[in-house]
Amino acid sequence: MVGSVACTRAVTCASGNSSLPLCPDPTCNGQCIPEIGCYCNIGAIPCLPFECDLSTTPCCPVGLFWYSNVSCCSDVLNCEPACASDEVCTNNAGIAECTCDPTTYLHASRSDIVPTIECSSSEMAVSLKKCLLERFMYSIPDMHYTDPNCNSFSYREVVGNESWIKAQAAPLAGWCGNERAINAVDKTITYSNILYVPPATSSGVIISSILKLPFSCTYNLTMQTSLQTVLHPIARDDVYLPLASGLGIFLATMAAYVSNSYTDPYTVDKTLTVGDPLYIGISTTFQDGDTFRLRADKCVASPTNNPAEPGVLLISDGCPVTHDVDIQIIHNGDSLDVMFQMVTFAFQDQSEVYLLCDVSLCPKTTPDSCKCASTS
Repeated sequence: MVGSVACTRAVTCASGNSSLPLCPDPTCNGQCIPEIGCYCNIGAIPCLPFECDLSTTPCCPVGLFWYSNVSCCSDVLNCEPACASDEVCTNNAGIAECTCDPTTYLHASRSDIVPTIECSSSEMAVSLKKCLLERFMYSIPDMHYTDPNCNSFSYREVVGNESWIKAQAAPLAGWCGNERAINAVDKTITYSNILYVPPATSSGVIISSILKLPFSCTYNLTMQTSLQTVLHPIARDDVYLPLASGLGIFLATMAAYVSNSYTDPYTVDKTLTVGDPLYIGISTTFQDGDTFRLRADKCVASPTNNPAEPGVLLISDGCPVTHDVDIQIIHNGDSLDVMFQMVTFAFQDQSEVYLLCDVSLCPKTTPDSCKCASTS
């Protein structure tokens, strides 16, 4: 049951239109075509479907609306998914859609337009209340960044039962006018830009000036990641890294792989024999590979998962330490991936080995500036 609409078969849903045939009826032999609707192949009479893809097909004849949970057409207006609290369900040329409720922000002011900034390793995002922008007649489709040729790459989403517009930006130097600042003291990097929201001009009357919303994301250039599990079993683990500004995170991943192809991580119980080769890979979702390199500054193997406990030093200052364990670095400080190979070992009277690495994003000033400089 949906509201006051109840049905057991599709035809019983269409109150006042029960004379319309069902598409599957042999006398109708109907079909549903995107942008056209559902019609009988015999006489082009509108028909009622048992099911339809609402995203591509206006399932029901004009004046009727589709209810997916009971698979029927009804003359009761229905928006799927349901509208946010600041929207209303309206009939737009026979299609039910969510539009902004003009009464929600009737007493709001422009100062209520406050962006929300989200930062991750793969994107920066500026979110604004959609209906508040429409209240002051701003043109959402025309939003752009400092580079006017870069539109806002925006989409609608519902947050806290309110309709928001999220504009996406990439944390890359020079992207759409991005500016980048590196703080060598705090070891942070900041990407900044401006989102411009112009007023709508379709009515011929402009009541708002252009919005200029500066935004930035600050990230730590140092991080720590670990396998977070023993080598029996060996499993992949993702670690979310805290940032200096508290505004964004990088994601670093350490995994143990079966072979030097680094494509098949251990994901099931696996007991390794001392002396077996083990392939360790560390990666990040950080995108600015033209400017930075990922570098494992220090890696330690320990019999416990406590970083404060003493262990065997594997990598120091980006260089392999081969006094106790046979280790070979394949990539470190030359890309956004770290790869090294080691021989499996065990601690006396212990059956487990944990790995912990301190990792940093190293600014690339020369081709070899982030690589190991030691000759030992």
